[in-house]
Amino acid sequence: MSMLIAFIIVFGGVGFVVLFIFVFKRLVSPKRLIAIEHMIESGNTKTAIRQIKNILARNERNPDAHWFLGECYMAENRPDLAIVEYRFISNTGKYTNIATEKKVRERLANEYLKLGQIDEAQKEFILLSKIEPNNYETYFHIANLFEERDYTDSALSNYQKVLAINPKHALSYMRIGVILIKKQQLSEAKKALMTSLKLDPQNIACHYHLGKISKSTGETDAALAQFEKAFKDLELRQRALLERASIFVAKRDYKQAIAELEKALNYGEEDQSVMLAVRYLLAQCYETSKDIMSAVEQWERIYDANPKYRDVAEKLAIYSDLRTDDRLKDFLTASQAKFQEYCTKIVESMGLAIQDVFLKSQDLVEVYALETQSRWRNAKKAPSIVKIFRTIDPIGYDVIRILYDQMRKMNAMRSICISASKFTRNAVEFAQIRPIDLIDKDELSKLLEKISL
Repeated sequence: MSMLIAFIIVFGGVGFVVLFIFVFKRLVSPKRLIAIEHMIESGNTKTAIRQIKNILARNERNPDAHWFLGECYMAENRPDLAIVEYRFISNTGKYTNIATEKKVRERLANEYLKLGQIDEAQKEFILLSKIEPNNYETYFHIANLFEERDYTDSALSNYQKVLAINPKHALSYMRIGVILIKKQQLSEAKKALMTSLKLDPQNIACHYHLGKISKSTGETDAALAQFEKAFKDLELRQRALLERASIFVAKRDYKQAIAELEKALNYGEEDQSVMLAVRYLLAQCYETSKDIMSAVEQWERIYDANPKYRDVAEKLAIYSDLRTDDRLKDFLTASQAKFQEYCTKIVESMGLAIQDVFLKSQDLVEVYALETQSRWRNAKKAPSIVKIFRTIDPIGYDVIRILYDQMRKMNAMRSICISASKFTRNAVEFAQIRPIDLIDKDELSKLLEKISL
């Protein structure tokens, strides 16, 4: 019996010692962790990483070691490796006073956000909202991410949660206003934006969105004033100038529109999509003002950035001859009076006697003329209608159909349509079986060579 007791004591003691040594090796003293934390704070991450890996070699599931390893990687600007460490802690679900769940999820949420992993970031923020249900900033992040993914109803709901916790959160009122604009609830949107400005007068972006509301309701003067106030927001100033320019274009004040757009260009390439829109509208203004070469310059800049942007490639193709054909360039860029003079000379060069000339628009002259030559001496001279377009848009079926109907009403025997561009297939097919002559850009260029002003 005594031998058995002795055996138990001896081997039990050995087992205890072995167990003690095993546990001791897996424990990390608080002093050592504090020392590692100081190393990270002082920038000595290489040594810290080496010591942390020694700890993990003894206990690979130590959450504090994984936390500090993640912090080392963050200090070294290696967030992808840091996320692996934070994710390990999150997956095990074992948190400590150092590696708390709140700290781990905050790190994950913010780093996912920086890396553009929106879904993962949002999951972490939602879990954080369960840990701290009264933290309005977490709900604001959740709302932002829903809005970014175009889940406007969910975004709206979470912005309202922010306001339930913090009724003076100006940014939430602004984002609610933006969402309500998209939903065409303009009156409620305006109230939200005005509340945001009242809470924070420095929230300049509200002026931009208020300008959008005024513009959509036709209050152009109010819109112009709001967009002008939005200039102070560096991220929105180009957009504000673009919006102002579009209002001036609608008013046909191309000179002022050009001034606004050129000012927008001076701010540089802040946002390529906005810059392309600025250049495109500027080219449109130049084209309408008959400053074709300036328009071409803008189209070329757009084409260099995005060859498939709207109809830029087609515009450049249409105006490609201007670099080598000075007569065509002068015709397209001439003043209205000069354009009318060009048209009369063209019609006369075709052997027609002009009866009346009408400047229908800056791009269209209509001429009523008579044939001056006939096979029969006493034959009645046949009336003709000549329409001359200098727009670069292709002339379509509808234009030729209207011309034919006009011929019939006036009992004209013939009509001629001259275009600085080309004709659509339907227009050509319609004219082929009727007394309508179509003259495109190439033939127009030849006619211009025959005349002198």
